[in-house]
Order: sequence, then structure tokens, then C-alpha cells
Amino acid sequence: MNALFRALFRMFFRINLKALEKIPKKGPYLMMVNHTSALDGPMLYVFLQPMKLVALAKKQLWEKKFTGYVMNSWHSIPVDRENMGRETMEACFSILDHGDTLAMAPEGTRSPDGNLQQGKAGIAYIAHKKQVPMVPVAVYGFNDPSYKKRLFRRRPITIAVGKPFEIIQKGGRLDAAMRQEVIDEIMLRLAELMPKEKRGFYKDHPIEYRLTQTLEEGLPS
Repeated sequence: MNALFRALFRMFFRINLKALEKIPKKGPYLMMVNHTSALDGPMLYVFLQPMKLVALAKKQLWEKKFTGYVMNSWHSIPVDRENMGRETMEACFSILDHGDTLAMAPEGTRSPDGNLQQGKAGIAYIAHKKQVPMVPVAVYGFNDPSYKKRLFRRRPITIAVGKPFEIIQKGGRLDAAMRQEVIDEIMLRLAELMPKEKRGFYKDHPIEYRLTQTLEEGLPS
């Protein structure tokens, strides 16, 4: 199935897959990805195989037989986008405890126009709780309106991978305000990888970090 998906992606899109070589193949870490299309997650998953990668996906995908089958095949974790419950949190912790990579969209839901939305603070809780590094991965091009009428041309898709980073505060607790500040810095890590016109909510935010720090030595490949 993964081979079929890869073939279809190559048929309809022109993707700079070379960028994926920057993604560490060994966890544990959190892959932070913006969410502009129903295709960005599957694209990353199939082209990153055989690395141990698990992603969060909206629970509605399990309501239809085909998408439910695909999600189960990929061992995805169903999530209620309005309320990330304890069961989902425990599933996320388990993935990281096993040394694997967990992919999630800190925006919480798909962007209707491809521009960044404000991040959801619950993701910062997971990163701080498990003390794992994060890797920002920006994807854009799926919903570029300039290509809607260009038949028989592969749509260009851009993947940009940033340096691994971590939350500076190692102990204690993050209150609600601090979690939001941390997730905003996580989103700025994604914004930095994107053209300014696609930065959305973070378009006018200065790119500066005081709660997170880059891991200059990177992660094991």
C-alpha cells in the first residue's frame, strides 16, 4: 500500500524529497508539522518509511472503512481535535517511551488557506512532560490556487526541515500561559521555514526564541 501511495504522489506532484534526508530516522522525538491538506501527513509517512513513525489523526477518519483501514495500518492515534483526552495523551507517551517518532500538527486542525494558525497549547504539555526534542517540518503547495486549472502538470510541493530543538525548562510545571508561549515558539520554528506570506497568525511575530533552544549537534540519524 505504501508503494502505491508513493507512486501516486510522484505521478501528481513534484516534491523536493531530498529535504527528507534531514529528518532524523531514530527517535524519540516529536515531529512538528503544519497542516494544510489531507495529503501532507500521508505523503510524509509513506516517503519516510521504514522509520518508526506514528502520527495523530482526527478520529473521524475511522468512521469510513477505507480511511479507517489505512489509519490502522499506519498505527495512527485517533484524536478528538476539540479535546485531547487522557487516553490520547497516554498513547502519545507510550510511543515516545518506546523510542519512536510521534508526528503531530500543533495547529490542531487543517488550515483552510494554507497559512499558519495559532498553535494549540496541549502539544507543549506533551513535549515538556516527556522531555523530548522536536523537529519542525513545513509542507506547502497542496492548496496553491494558481495550480487549480493547470491540467496535466505536476503540482510542486515544498518540504522544509528545520534543526532539532528542545524546551529549555526541564523540570517543574508549565501553567496555561507558559504552555501557550511555548507552543507559539514551536509555531515560530515552522514559520521560519515558510515564506512570509504563508506565516498567517505568526506573519508579524519576530522570529526569536527564549523558551526553546536549538540542538546544534542535531539528533542521531
